Amino acid sequence: MKKTLIIEAPNSKKAAQRPPVFRSVDSRTIPPNLLDFAKGKKFYIRTYGCQANYRDEETMAGYLSEAGFERTDDPKEANLAIINTCAVRENAEEKVYGEIGSFKANKEKDPSFMLVLAGCVMGEEGVGESLLKTYPFISLIIGTHEVSKLPLLLSEVLKNRQTLVSSSSFSSEVVENMPSLRLSSFEAYVNISYGCDKFCTYCIVPYTRGRERSRQMSDVLKECQDLVESGYKQITLLGQNVNSYGLDLKDGTNFATLLDKVASLGIPRLKFLTSYPSQFTDEMIAVMAKHKNIDPWLHLPVQSGSSSCLKRMGRRYTREEYLSLAKRIREKIPDIALTTDIIVGFPGETEEEFEDTISLMKEVRYASAYTFIYSPRIGTPAARMVQVPHEITQKRFLRLKEVVDDLTKESSDKMLGKTVEVLVEGVSKKDPNKLSGYSRNGKLIHFEGPSYLTGCLVPIKVLSSKTYSLHGELVGDPLLLKAKDLAYLMSVDPFLGAFKNLGDVLSKDPELQSLGEKYIELKKKTALSMGKGKEYEEAKKTLLSYQDAIKSHPLLENYRSMEKEAREELSEIAEILR
Repeated sequence: MKKTLIIEAPNSKKAAQRPPVFRSVDSRTIPPNLLDFAKGKKFYIRTYGCQANYRDEETMAGYLSEAGFERTDDPKEANLAIINTCAVRENAEEKVYGEIGSFKANKEKDPSFMLVLAGCVMGEEGVGESLLKTYPFISLIIGTHEVSKLPLLLSEVLKNRQTLVSSSSFSSEVVENMPSLRLSSFEAYVNISYGCDKFCTYCIVPYTRGRERSRQMSDVLKECQDLVESGYKQITLLGQNVNSYGLDLKDGTNFATLLDKVASLGIPRLKFLTSYPSQFTDEMIAVMAKHKNIDPWLHLPVQSGSSSCLKRMGRRYTREEYLSLAKRIREKIPDIALTTDIIVGFPGETEEEFEDTISLMKEVRYASAYTFIYSPRIGTPAARMVQVPHEITQKRFLRLKEVVDDLTKESSDKMLGKTVEVLVEGVSKKDPNKLSGYSRNGKLIHFEGPSYLTGCLVPIKVLSSKTYSLHGELVGDPLLLKAKDLAYLMSVDPFLGAFKNLGDVLSKDPELQSLGEKYIELKKKTALSMGKGKEYEEAKKTLLSYQDAIKSHPLLENYRSMEKEAREELSEIAEILR
């Protein structure tokens, strides 16, 4: 095994600490040796797990692109590969181990090939050291707190020709202005906070992503405003627990205020993940009900329908409190689609506790649910509890699945015959001859239509249901729907908006109006004096001076300087329509 330098390794005791938060702005300079290495080379990233991991992927891809790498979707072409791992489920780790071995061929083909392991698994004690013994061709291991240091760490690997391990157990930083290579041009994830303070007894996340750290509201709003101006149709606000946003800032900032302000920016569709039941306030419900662009969809993980089981899980609410919250939400937002997470077979789960989960599912009438068989995570309290036998857990899981299937079908069937708005994500993964996208209540819908509608908001009439997906037909002329989409992009484009506003200012400017009126008067006078010698020459000279005054007016000069660029943008839009 080649020489390894461990800068910092995970430590679960450190992970539970709360260090002072240091806020910084990334003023990066890509190291020269990394710039040289990246010339003509390609990078590949494979991400497992949640939306937070995909947001980390976008940031890492941003750094690599700025260094000069080109992205590839073919792992065999990669000169640098990143496996971005997830620690929530045990089988997610197993997939990662299998994929690491596949990159041995890249190393044999290209001795300079670099393999980077990132994400939550790398924040678990002992994992990095164990992997290096099995896969000595790994170049760099980083945790979730080292994403902003990626260029510097890669530079160190190149300079010292040794494997580096840098995976701190807690972060005291919130870094702004990191680069981003978005995975989509029309839907975006925006972090509002990092880490989690809940320490549920089954969850490894607080140990791998650290304690809660909120971003400043002004930074979140600026990022969202930039996305609106870039034509994005959907923003999803991200946090391990979005409801606790701002509490650590201790200045009165809270999630309801942030949600209200982001919705007011005018993004067509707004969502957020994930909510913690005991911190979901009536103020948040009121904000959701107030804004039509906040999707009538809410993911509200319950995990178990039993108060005694919830207590062992370390969840800070009871069955009764959860049901009361669900009722209040439905009273204010009657058409809301509620979804949830359920863990089956949590240590000590009795048959009665499982039946409580079944009855809660039926009472809430979820639109869908994500169900999981409990998976022990080493280092968490639940892993040391008495486990439920696998055969019992498996039977319960299958029973729960039947209930989830029935509830999902019931929710989907209610949409039959209705026309709903769908954000088109692209060609369907199930049928290459169809497009697919999601309605505002989170339902996947397939339909026939031209691929140029990808990224557009279109009306779809629902014709049939297959429980977990729906099928429908496009309502209206697809070309007119595309034109409507382009009109929206023009309306939010800051440059075209400024150009239009300047035109409005020009038409109303009193100085220009006065000059124009005088110019028209002098033009008539000049025409009437034609053939009168000196009188005509004087009139013409005065007319030209007013003409020069109009041409040199600052507003008109600004307009002319913007006009060429505006025409080019409008020509591009016309070409898209053609």
